Amino acid sequence: MAVTYGLEQLGISGTIYLPESVSERKLNLLRRNGAHVQFFGDDSVYTEQYARKQAEERGQVYISPYNDSEVVAGQGTIGIELLDQLPDLDAVFVPVGGGGMISGIAGYLKAENPAIRIIGCLPANSPVMLESIEAGKIVEGTVLPTLSDGTVGGIEEGAITFDICRQYVDDWMLVSEEEIQAGMRLLFDEYNLVIEGAAGVSLASFLKYTKTNPHANLNRIVIVLCGGNVDVDQFKRLVF
Repeated sequence: MAVTYGLEQLGISGTIYLPESVSERKLNLLRRNGAHVQFFGDDSVYTEQYARKQAEERGQVYISPYNDSEVVAGQGTIGIELLDQLPDLDAVFVPVGGGGMISGIAGYLKAENPAIRIIGCLPANSPVMLESIEAGKIVEGTVLPTLSDGTVGGIEEGAITFDICRQYVDDWMLVSEEEIQAGMRLLFDEYNLVIEGAAGVSLASFLKYTKTNPHANLNRIVIVLCGGNVDVDQFKRLVF
């Protein structure tokens, strides 16, 4: 959506490459905003590889969703906003796919206050970043269907986010599909908010973390809810 908006504002053309597993709602929103979309593969890492190859062959600029220092820095402005609103922040829970958002947030927050705990949140069905951290290198890892379509998939070889995550993320949480669904339902029931699966991952991770770490002494916590682009029919099945 951000790239589509930028293309429109600059009056230039571009192509958004997506895996075939993209949610119908996200696809409709992109097309409604004028995006030219192409599909490749069922795993985002293969889509990225294909898009990069197309850009190289055509002499175009390739914009990675996470493997780019400026993209990471842009997502890091979330960290600036968090400290502006909550200067005595103790911890932040962030959903993780390729690691761009958590790298930006963690890089800024740790620079300002190393004591802030950064908790990476992943669906157990697609924990590629954590499996890579544990292996000491980027691996193909587990990629199964998940409600968290915004974080599913592998990580591009040589991604700059790997080292940033390894350095700055303090804890990792894995949550099941049932826990993600429960998080989505809880937020709707309590606050009438509609969130997508990737946002449900960070909320579910927070709930699980507080149960497994009752003495963590984290009082001022931020849970990053990264989006609400979920198909209506899917949301009804999950929540009602």
